[in-house]
Amino acid sequence: MLLGRAVITRARSAMVRHCGTSLRVPKAPPGTGTDIFHPQVMLPKYSLTNQKWFFLFFICNLGAYSGHYFYLHLLMRANPPNPPRDPDQVRPEKHMHAVDDD
Repeated sequence: MLLGRAVITRARSAMVRHCGTSLRVPKAPPGTGTDIFHPQVMLPKYSLTNQKWFFLFFICNLGAYSGHYFYLHLLMRANPPNPPRDPDQVRPEKHMHAVDDD
């Protein structure tokens, strides 16, 4: 029983100390006697839970999309319709963008 507990605590401490890098992890200076680089000391400065992060993410998306449609429908003017064609207007003999193969 005691041996099993020791194995579990050793496994937990190994999982906590794993940094996920292939580089050398710095060791404490000799003579200090403690582990000063463990991750529980260096907590991230700003940390959001999943719930807060996704709430912020969806609110930002909602703001971006609503601002886009607000601009399109309320601020941007619609193009005026094309004027009706004059049936009496003389048509050109050759299209203005046609290639000259003469």
